[in-house]
Amino acid sequence: MPADPFRDPDRRPVLLVCFAAFFLLGALQALYGPAFPLFRARFDLALDEVSAVVSAQFLGAFASIAAAGLLIRLFGYQRLLVAGAASMAAGMLGVALAPAWWLLLACAFVAGVGFGLLNVTFNLLVALVYRPNAAPALNLVSAVFGVGAVVGPLLVAVSEPRYGVPFLLLSGATVVVLVLVARLRVPPVSTPAARTEPTAWGQVGAFVLFYFLYVSIEGGVAAWETEHLAPVFGATTAASFTSLYWGALTVGRFLAAPLSARVRPARMVLGASAGALLFLALAHYVHAAPYMYALVGLCIAPIFGTGLAWLTQAFPERAEQVTPIVMAAANLGPVVTAPLIGLAVARVGTGLVPTALTLLGVLLLTVVGGLYRRTAGRA
Repeated sequence: MPADPFRDPDRRPVLLVCFAAFFLLGALQALYGPAFPLFRARFDLALDEVSAVVSAQFLGAFASIAAAGLLIRLFGYQRLLVAGAASMAAGMLGVALAPAWWLLLACAFVAGVGFGLLNVTFNLLVALVYRPNAAPALNLVSAVFGVGAVVGPLLVAVSEPRYGVPFLLLSGATVVVLVLVARLRVPPVSTPAARTEPTAWGQVGAFVLFYFLYVSIEGGVAAWETEHLAPVFGATTAASFTSLYWGALTVGRFLAAPLSARVRPARMVLGASAGALLFLALAHYVHAAPYMYALVGLCIAPIFGTGLAWLTQAFPERAEQVTPIVMAAANLGPVVTAPLIGLAVARVGTGLVPTALTLLGVLLLTVVGGLYRRTAGRA
């Protein structure tokens, strides 16, 4: 049951502090898209320029996740958690107070570094503390991330036109998390046994592309929904619709926990990808788009966690090696696709947003379908 992780008092502090951290991670990730119109007004930016803040955030996360495996072995879990919280707090403070756009981008990169360190380190730590059955705890962590992502856009909406207020609030809350992780008891780093199974790197590459496209869609809807809807509904209402998307994503993650016990991971990811593509296509009708984007969130909710279970089944002897590679590459998705969408929207108009996202959905379903055929019978 999802409540089981709370029953062990020795492990409960790790999970509770992780909840606090992932609430803030979700809120931070969901802030940037709704704040696009405010950034543009404050710094006099074009559509293709404002998306650079998303790229900076995810590039920072990519760098820290890519290095996390080595850093954990060198410094341990606790030092990385402290460093991650400090980087994220400092970065968000800088975003709130930056007097120039280039400085804001640099601070978003720093916040992204902290985001990545907290994300990968807490995921690995919870998996270690709750093994051999960490799935209920990890599902709860993902759901709490979604709760934070619902709150983030609401903070932007109620703070308009002062874009810096939500970042200041989250920066202060992250300092509290920093104090908590500094006092947290964590296990020592374990050294994995040597593996002899050869790695099918072509299949690893397919999982990398799968996660690259998935994170591009998840972040793309959050980042561009406001721009797509603002001309029809107004900036404030459009920003609040982003919370509807994150709310559906969160509900879907709670529902995914019992459902994933009955449906094989590969089949569940394939069905979720197909559903997401359908509703992305239907989002071209702008008056229905807020609800179509919410249904996209509901569909993609199980993909990240269930995809990791699928990855583990496909590489039972190499999961520790390939998982950080896949997680790091996933963060490159918005780094690459957000500027491309920004350029296209700047030339054609905001009506192109659902078309660009639908194209990503087509690519995702194609890659997932190929992986499904290649791993048939194993996942």
